[in-house]
Amino acid sequence: MKTKSILTYFSSLLLASLLSCSDMLEEKVFTFVSGEDLIANKNYKELVTGAYNSLSYPWQWGNYHMIVNFDCDYQTGPTWAFGSTGAGNFYEDGSNTNFYYYYYITIRRASYHYYLVSQMDIPEKEKSNAMGELAFLKAWSYFNLVQFYGEIPLYITSISEGAPLNLPRSPIKDVYEHIIECLTFAEEAMYSTKDAEYTKGHPSKGAAKALLAKVYCTIGSASMSQGNKITVSGGPAIRTGDNGEDVRIPFPAKISLSKDQVAGYEGFNSSEYYQLALNKAKELIDMNEYQLYDSQEELWSPSSKNGKEFIFSLQTVPQNDDLGNYFATDYCGYYKENGELTSGYYILRDHWLQMFDETDERITWGVMHRIPFATNSSTGDLRWCYYPARDSVKVRLGIDGYQTTDELRYDAHLYGSKLLKFRQVTGPVDGTRSDFNFPYIRYAEVLLLYAEADNEVNGGPSARAISEVEKLNRRNKSRLASAIGTATPWTQESFRSYILEERAKEFGQEGIRRFDLLRWGIYLQTMNAIGRTDENGVIKEREQRHLLLPLPANEVNTNQYIDTNNPGW
Repeated sequence: MKTKSILTYFSSLLLASLLSCSDMLEEKVFTFVSGEDLIANKNYKELVTGAYNSLSYPWQWGNYHMIVNFDCDYQTGPTWAFGSTGAGNFYEDGSNTNFYYYYYITIRRASYHYYLVSQMDIPEKEKSNAMGELAFLKAWSYFNLVQFYGEIPLYITSISEGAPLNLPRSPIKDVYEHIIECLTFAEEAMYSTKDAEYTKGHPSKGAAKALLAKVYCTIGSASMSQGNKITVSGGPAIRTGDNGEDVRIPFPAKISLSKDQVAGYEGFNSSEYYQLALNKAKELIDMNEYQLYDSQEELWSPSSKNGKEFIFSLQTVPQNDDLGNYFATDYCGYYKENGELTSGYYILRDHWLQMFDETDERITWGVMHRIPFATNSSTGDLRWCYYPARDSVKVRLGIDGYQTTDELRYDAHLYGSKLLKFRQVTGPVDGTRSDFNFPYIRYAEVLLLYAEADNEVNGGPSARAISEVEKLNRRNKSRLASAIGTATPWTQESFRSYILEERAKEFGQEGIRRFDLLRWGIYLQTMNAIGRTDENGVIKEREQRHLLLPLPANEVNTNQYIDTNNPGW
C-alpha cells in the first residue's frame, strides 16, 4: 500500500523508540535504529509500545470520534460542528482518510515488530506475551477497517519483511480469517490479568477472548439472512405544527425493521459464528477476571481507569496530550472562570434519553440535567437551563436539584444528553490538556454479546442469558429483564431488539452504535426513518453508498491493483 503516511515510517528502519509501556503514548524520537540492532539489544518493550503509540494518531489528528460517533441515529448538535462527516459527506474527509491510514500504520508496526520480537533471545513467556499483544493490535486494526471499508488490502507480513508495497483488496472472508487467526494466537500468548507479570492497561488473554466474541457476533449478525426482524426506537424527529412551524417529536416510535444481509458476508454461516461467540463469551465470563462496577459513578470515576470493567482502552497520560482535552471538552464541555459551561457541542438526542427507565443511573447520574449556559448581564448571576423538558414540573416546584428560575433552551448544543462518563480525568475539565482513557471494550459488552449469541443459538433467551443481562440491570438500576419477560414473554425477535437497545443505552458515544446498525443490516432503514434531518438540522438521510466509507483517493490513485472506489464514491 503506497501512501505518504505509511512511507514516512521507513520500509527498513525503525524511526522511534519510546518510553516504558506504562507511558504508552509518550514518544521519544532519536537516531535511526536498524531492526538488527533492536533484536540484538532485546528492546521488545519499546517495539510493543511503538505499535500502541499509533492508536493515538486518529484521535490527535484524525478525529476518530467523528467517524465512529457522528454518523448514527442518536448523535446530534450544531450543524457547523458536525461538518461534512456528520452530514454523510465522507469522500476526502480528513477524519476518514486518517482513520484508514493510521490503522494501517498500526498494522504495519504490529506486523514488523512481531517479526523482530520473534527473533529475540529473551525469556519465552515475555516473548510470547509481546507477540500476543502485537497480534491483538493487528487484529483490532483490521476489524475496524473491514467493517467500515469492506474489502481491503490484507498484509500478512509487513513491507519491511519484503511484502509488496501495493496489494489488491482481499475478500471480507479472508480478512476475518486473518483477524481470527491473530486473536486465537493472542489469547494463548498474552498474560492473564492475574499473572504477576501483567502490566495494567495492556490487553490480556481476556481482551483477545472479548474481541473474538465481538468478531463472531459481528459475522453472525451481518451474515444472518435477509428479512429477519429487529425493532429500533427512532422515527421522525420533527413534524409540521398547525402554524406551519416545525415541532419536535420527543418520544421515539418503535419501528419494526427487516434486516438486510450485509454484502460480503454471504459465505459465512450465521448460526455457526453465533455458537462460536456464545462459547467465547462464556469462557471469558467463567474466567472471572473482569467484573462490573457497582454504580455508574464508580465506573466512570478517575480512580477506576484501567480497572476491573475496562478490558481494552486507549491509554493517555495527564497533561501531556490533546486526547482527553478534545474529547472531554467537546462532548461534555468545560467551565470558564465565571462558572459558565462552554463547548460540549456533541450531544445525544432526546430520542436516546427517552428509552430509559426514569430510575436508570445512566441518565439520573450519567446525564447533566442543569447547565450554567450564560450570565445575566444586569446582575452577574449565572443563568441555568434544564434538561429534559419532561422535568418541567420538578423545575416549577424547585425539587430534585432544579431551581424555579431554570430555563428551557432548545439550542442545538444544550437540549440533549451531555454524558458525565467523559469527565473521567485526573485533572480538571477546564479546556487545558488532560487525560481520558477511551474505552474500546468493556466487560459490560461481553455480557451483552453473550446474551445476543445465546438468543440466536437457542431461538430465544435462556435463563442464563437473562441472568447475565440482569447484572447490568442491577448495576444501572433499570427494570430487570426477567420482569419484562414475565409481563410479555420474550421471543427471539423481542430479545434481539432489547439487546440492541441496551447496547445503544450502555455505550452511548463510545463508538459502537454505527457498528451495530451496519452489522445488523439496518443502517439505512434506521437513519432514513428519522427524515432528511434531525431536530437540529443535522442531515440524517443516507443512501446505499453510505454503507461503506470511501477509500482515500490516494489509495485508489497510487495502488495499481485498485481500479475503483467503494460503490457510489
